[in-house]
Amino acid sequence: MTPIPDDKRRAAAAQSEACVDIAALADEISANAASLDERWRMAQWLIEQLRQQLFEADALRRAVAAANSQFDAAGVANLKINLTAIRRAAIAGRRAAAPARLSAAAIQADKMLLSLLSPGGALDPRPALGAPVGGITDRFSLRGRGRG
Repeated sequence: MTPIPDDKRRAAAAQSEACVDIAALADEISANAASLDERWRMAQWLIEQLRQQLFEADALRRAVAAANSQFDAAGVANLKINLTAIRRAAIAGRRAAAPARLSAAAIQADKMLLSLLSPGGALDPRPALGAPVGGITDRFSLRGRGRG
């Protein structure tokens, strides 16, 4: 019957080791939470900076569009500025690679951000490439149509 004290010591050692593991995990999670807080603050700051830049870009775009109208009225269309060409040249470039695993909310946010840059997106005055333009009056539906 002497193994009982050894079993108690082993159980106590295992419990002590588990407590140490839990404490280490708690420290790691606390550090992750602090990092997450910092990243959310940085994301909020960047979004506000982006908003400010968009507001200023919109004001400049409106000024150039007004000047383009005046050039048209004055008969000097060769002085007009192509706003779409400027925008597309400015946003051309490398994009950050998305990680292999993203939450559904992160995927949706990424799509929203990329829509600002895509042709026909929220900031592009022209329709997206391949978008239907005029002449299509009927709705097209595959419902009720047989296959093959």
